[in-house]
Amino acid sequence: MLPAMKPTDICKSFLGAERIDAILEELSSPQIKAVLKEGDIKLKSTAGYVSQQKRREQSAAKIRSGIETGNQPLAAELLQQWLLNHRRSMLIAYLDRLEVKHRQGETDESFLIARPAEKVREAAAWLLEHEPSRREAQAYLHYIAHQQRANVFEDWEPLRTPASEASAPPPDPEPQAPPPQAGS
Repeated sequence: MLPAMKPTDICKSFLGAERIDAILEELSSPQIKAVLKEGDIKLKSTAGYVSQQKRREQSAAKIRSGIETGNQPLAAELLQQWLLNHRRSMLIAYLDRLEVKHRQGETDESFLIARPAEKVREAAAWLLEHEPSRREAQAYLHYIAHQQRANVFEDWEPLRTPASEASAPPPDPEPQAPPPQAGS
């Protein structure tokens, strides 16, 4: 059985460094501040003027470092801010597919636990098929399972491996012998 993934593992395994950087670009200053606050990270203020771009770079570096060092509250808030503010349509689509009552993608219902596992997985399979970024959908599904402390996706193959690895061609079974050289 696969243990439920922690937020830092979700960020590292399903989003990766490049995607995390892109997410940090999408987040507004108040959203980044919320991530830092939740991760209990404070930025040192310099005596002089610091541009907004420089402050954003410092914040992004602190967030990346927090993910690498296992700061679970920080990673959870990063996922939360990103999903609710920039991927709400994905949340809505999944909840609608499961027929969960929600307010623009937000619900208090523990639907992964309350709904039959087969129905939850069918809706998840649909989401993985229809979302433009399978990795983002995988990250979302792992995150809600973590949030709800649900094991519905444990040992479920579509969430076992990040999308790029799952769709990569299998390695050649044997290395090819080099072509014979002329004159041998």
